[in-house]
Amino acid sequence: MSPAPLNTPGPLTLGGEPASTAVRDFVPLAADLMTHFSRANPIFKSFHMESVHEDLVAVTAQGLQLAIRLLDHRMLPTDRDLDSIHTLTVRQARKGVPLSAILTLTDEGISTFRNLILSRADAEDTANLKELNHLLFTFAQRLHSFVSVSYLAATPAGTQLEEHSAGALVKAMLDGDDPTQLALQLGIELAPRYLVLRLLVSLPQPRPGARDSAHQRIQAYRDLSAAQATIAAHFGAALLEAPAPQRGLVLIEGTPHWESVCEVVRQAQAKIGVPITAIGEDAALADVADAQATTRELAHLVRRLGLPAQSYRMQDLALEYQLTRSGPGRDSLINLLKPLDSNPELLQTLSVHLANDQHRQRTASVLGLHTNTVDNRIKRIAHLTGLDPTLPSELIKLRGAMISLAFGSTDTDSRPVKL
Repeated sequence: MSPAPLNTPGPLTLGGEPASTAVRDFVPLAADLMTHFSRANPIFKSFHMESVHEDLVAVTAQGLQLAIRLLDHRMLPTDRDLDSIHTLTVRQARKGVPLSAILTLTDEGISTFRNLILSRADAEDTANLKELNHLLFTFAQRLHSFVSVSYLAATPAGTQLEEHSAGALVKAMLDGDDPTQLALQLGIELAPRYLVLRLLVSLPQPRPGARDSAHQRIQAYRDLSAAQATIAAHFGAALLEAPAPQRGLVLIEGTPHWESVCEVVRQAQAKIGVPITAIGEDAALADVADAQATTRELAHLVRRLGLPAQSYRMQDLALEYQLTRSGPGRDSLINLLKPLDSNPELLQTLSVHLANDQHRQRTASVLGLHTNTVDNRIKRIAHLTGLDPTLPSELIKLRGAMISLAFGSTDTDSRPVKL
């Protein structure tokens, strides 16, 4: 569906300049708008919309960009243009946020946009002000219609309250609150133990010419939702999905065999076509909150160390976990690599070489070097550090030092992406 042109072409002007001049810097403007709404608008607090604050900023930025196009080129947004708005509307609908609340926020955003535009108007702009009001009214109608259709398509009759209540139950479990009374009210029988499973997906490659990462986040959320759906299809009623902001976290009843869980994750990966990382932790009902905190730490570790996308438990990552705890032991390991501070190419070579299980040809291929160059660099590393990577006893120290170094600086934050 092509954008629909309205009236005459060319930018609408106010005060002798394009009306859109007042809102050209739309990305920080979107952030400011959402910060203001989160403080002043009761809808945010009533329906916990602060949990999707970053998503709202991205969607608002896109909406502002579309409104700018409307003023400059008289082009109404297409369904494709509104894709991220559709996704966020569906998610909020499934959480039980009323349609009226979503439309109220939409109207407030348009009203704020209009007020900013009017700040540039003067006495000569009467005719253009009339056209501005017409354009924004048409834009608001388009958004109202699109949001309403998206919302209703996502909420089959009778499902809103059930999903919202189940989300509240899972939230209580993850927050460490006693969920027993709420479970009784909902008629849900809680299991004595759960497998807390955290799923991670990576952002896809950005589209050519994309100005922001909104579409990447939307696609990543879709991939994550698809992974959860595949797991739900396997475990059925024995699975509870966490509400935002704990997306990607599911509670599986009982103590399912870990290999069977790994196989379900592999099936989801094959079905969706994107790498999926799963981190699992068994816990008694009262310890679910602690278990989810552990999976979050392990997810951080996996991302920061650049470990491959697969399924992990604490026992798989115990060494890395312990080496990344702050203290004199970690500091001592990091100091082993100090002689390489002035030779970043050696540090990079060591990192790649360890990641490739000391395979010379693979290391050379990744770095674009000859294998002889790799050998020479390994010898220099051994000379400078006093630790020879070709000796198993010293390789262990170097590997531990590299893991510790990855967590020794707070400059790099490679935690799992927020969706």
